[in-house]
Amino acid sequence: MLIQFNFKNFKSFREEATLDLSAAKMTEFSDRVVTVGSEKILPVATIYGANASGKSNIYNAFEYMSDYVADSFKYGDEEEKFEEFRPTPFLFDSTSADAESSFEVYFTLPGDKSERTYNYGFCINKEGVTEEWLNSKAKTARKYSTVFYRGTADEELDLSGFPKSSRENIQVALEKQVLIISLGAKLKVNKCKTIRDWFIANEFADFGDPFTNFFLSRRLPKGFVEDKNVQQKVVEYFASFDEHIKDFRIEKVPQEGESKEERYKINALHKKIDSDEMAEILWEWSLPEP
Repeated sequence: MLIQFNFKNFKSFREEATLDLSAAKMTEFSDRVVTVGSEKILPVATIYGANASGKSNIYNAFEYMSDYVADSFKYGDEEEKFEEFRPTPFLFDSTSADAESSFEVYFTLPGDKSERTYNYGFCINKEGVTEEWLNSKAKTARKYSTVFYRGTADEELDLSGFPKSSRENIQVALEKQVLIISLGAKLKVNKCKTIRDWFIANEFADFGDPFTNFFLSRRLPKGFVEDKNVQQKVVEYFASFDEHIKDFRIEKVPQEGESKEERYKINALHKKIDSDEMAEILWEWSLPEP
């Protein structure tokens, strides 16, 4: 069960953001609180706010973390593949655009009778993983103990929580783009596989998915591709809730198979906070024009 999720420098979030499911110390709704180990947890949480305020990006951050935990071993020594899958940082100022992004969770495992709590996280930049850690805490313990820790330097690799044979295998195969959890699960290290499987078992449902909306999801406004006046009206509409959007760049997507439908990718151009430079944000879906 998820207890807390922290992330930083991801999409519209520059500073650290926290989704905390820890229950408040009040008794009014105690029947709706789940006790796991020494933690009292809310089984459900709702994220609400204005349009374009970043609600979906909280979901996207957790989804990104889960996907990278499951698949990072695929990107070892494959810089081109890693470039496509590395996280999108906060691009609206120059410092954040080049800084690392971080993701961290506190959670318990389903069916774990010992009710141990885990803390796992990693930091990642355009070069690869810069930091990764896994800690665990027994139900009655006050502090977390280290399972492993990894920094950027060779001497910052502590695998003391693994059996000796597993430590050696991980050290030999570990690459900068790959997470220890992902690699260890592939090498059948039980502790890594258990944590990796927790992420895989999480089911996602994003009710803010733009494909459930009509405008600028399934269809482009008539004339949007070739008419700058139409594009400017769309810019003005979006600027009503995001003043940094200044323009669009339109890219035609090559047709696949026998489809005759023309499709486009739309890149939104945003003005950076700390300069007059423009940041280009790719909208991650292709859009057919009516």
